[in-house]
Amino acid sequence: MSAPNTARRLTVVASIFVLAACQDTAGPNEPTPNLAMSPQAQSRLAALFGAASPEVLALPGTVFADHDESNGRLLFAIEHAGARPAVERALARLGVTEGEYAIEVREPVRQMATLRDVFRPTVAGIQIHFGNYVCTMGFNVSHSGGRSFITNSHCTNTQGGVEGTVYYQPSSSVSGVIATEVADPVYVKGGSCPKGKKCRQSDASRALYASGTASNQGEIAKTTGANNSSLTTAGIFTITSQDNNRAVGLNAIVNKVGRTTGWSQGRVTNTCVNTNVQGSQVHQLCQNFVAAAVNGGDSGSPVFRIISGDNVELVGILWGGSGSSFVYSPLQNIQAELGAVTATK
Repeated sequence: MSAPNTARRLTVVASIFVLAACQDTAGPNEPTPNLAMSPQAQSRLAALFGAASPEVLALPGTVFADHDESNGRLLFAIEHAGARPAVERALARLGVTEGEYAIEVREPVRQMATLRDVFRPTVAGIQIHFGNYVCTMGFNVSHSGGRSFITNSHCTNTQGGVEGTVYYQPSSSVSGVIATEVADPVYVKGGSCPKGKKCRQSDASRALYASGTASNQGEIAKTTGANNSSLTTAGIFTITSQDNNRAVGLNAIVNKVGRTTGWSQGRVTNTCVNTNVQGSQVHQLCQNFVAAAVNGGDSGSPVFRIISGDNVELVGILWGGSGSSFVYSPLQNIQAELGAVTATK
C-alpha cells in the first residue's frame, strides 16, 4: 500500500477522430495540396469530404476520415475489413468515384487513461483508496455472498478480521463508497505457524460492491507494455480461466498489473515459500515469488498467466516484494480462506 496522491483525472485524447476539411492553401502545419490536381478537382474533393465524412463515420467499424490533400484523395480508416463494403456503398451513393478515395485498416482511436483514473465499470488492476492509503483492485468475482472484488487483507483498515473498511475508486475526493469489506479471516497462531508469528495461507480479503457501482468481471486493465513502467491503459486482458489447483510452477512466466509500476512480467523463482513479513508478526504460508518489478501501492495486483493474445489465466494476488521481485498468494490459497469464487469472463 502507499499514501494516496492528490486525486486527479488524467484522461488524454490520443488523437483526433475526424479531421476537418483543410484550406486550399496550406498553412505552416498543414499538408501541401497535390499540385498535379486542378483547382476544380481540389474544390470537388473538399466538397465531397464535407458530405462524406459524417456519412461514413456514422457507420460501425469506422475510425477516421481525412481530406488527404498531399495525395489528392479522401482517406477513410476502418477497424477491420468487414467494414469496407458499407463504406464503399455510402461513398457510391454520394457520387465519390473509386479513384477519389482510399480505405485502409487502422487501429481504432481510444481515449488514454491511467490506472489511477476513474473506471466505471471497474476492472482489475486499477487504483482503490481506503483510510489513508491506496492499493490495487485485485479482481472482480462472483461469490455466494454477492458481487465482490478481492484485494489484500493488509489493504483493509486492520489486517485480519472484518471491521467494515470502505473503498473508493480512485479516491474519496473523486468517488463515493464503491464497496465494503465483508470477509477477511483472522491470522492464527500455533500448529505449523512459527513461534511468535500469526499465520494465514493468503493475504486476501473480499469487498462487497455497493448496488450502484458497475463492475466488469473477468477483465484486467492492460497498459502499453510489459516492464516499461507505463500506467497508461491500452486495452483489456480477459480472464478466460483460473488456476484453482496451483498448476503454475517453477520458471512459469507470470504477470501483474498494479497502480504503481503498471504491467510487469517475469519468471516464478520459488514456489510454496513460507514467508515472514518485515516488521510484523505476519507469516504467509506457501507463497510464490516472481522476478518482476513491484513497488508501494501495487498491493492487491492481479497475477496472471497469458494463454494467447489478451486471454489470460488468473493465478493469484500480489501482496509484497522487494523491488525486483514480487510475492503472491496463489488462487487456491485465497479460495481456501474466502470461499469459492468465479473470476472468469
